[in-house]
Amino acid sequence: MFAVSTRAALAAALAAGAALALPAAASAAPAKPCAVGKWKLAQYKMGQRDEGYTASAKGGEGIRLTVAKKSVRYDFNGSKRVVTKGSVAGDAYDLVSVYRGTLKAKSVLTGGRKGSLSLKARSATGDAKVSDTNMGVPLGSYSLVKNYRKAETDPLVPVYADFTCTAKTLKLTMEADGAGTIDVALVYRRV
Repeated sequence: MFAVSTRAALAAALAAGAALALPAAASAAPAKPCAVGKWKLAQYKMGQRDEGYTASAKGGEGIRLTVAKKSVRYDFNGSKRVVTKGSVAGDAYDLVSVYRGTLKAKSVLTGGRKGSLSLKARSATGDAKVSDTNMGVPLGSYSLVKNYRKAETDPLVPVYADFTCTAKTLKLTMEADGAGTIDVALVYRRV
């Protein structure tokens, strides 16, 4: 009696027309978009130009953003102030905005490592408020949530943004041209 190798047995079985059953590949669930998760703002820059009007803004570090497949949540508590400098018809201004509270909205997320994130502004809920001062003079505060529900939005919380992300970084960008131009870039780190 002699030993038959596995390879020879397999060849003989195939030659005889036997069906070979191999384990089926496990069907992988679709990967969740990279943007899904918890993030903390590391950098914000905004530039805006229009006839007779310019603005540039930075700040807001520490804002926490939670992205789910169908919603977003911003937590402004403990975040740094946002400073916007610019001019209107030649008059300079220096606006300091302090954001507090939370804002949650329904959203649409498309893509994997890059794609888009769109907020349904009128679905906004929460208690987010903004307090402004200009050149050291208090201007008062307003409800960010109420503004979003009236479709009055803020570049710090873009209604539409393209995104790119890695395991550690989420970058949201928005560019708009019309009567003027606006460029927004927000860089978040995963927490």
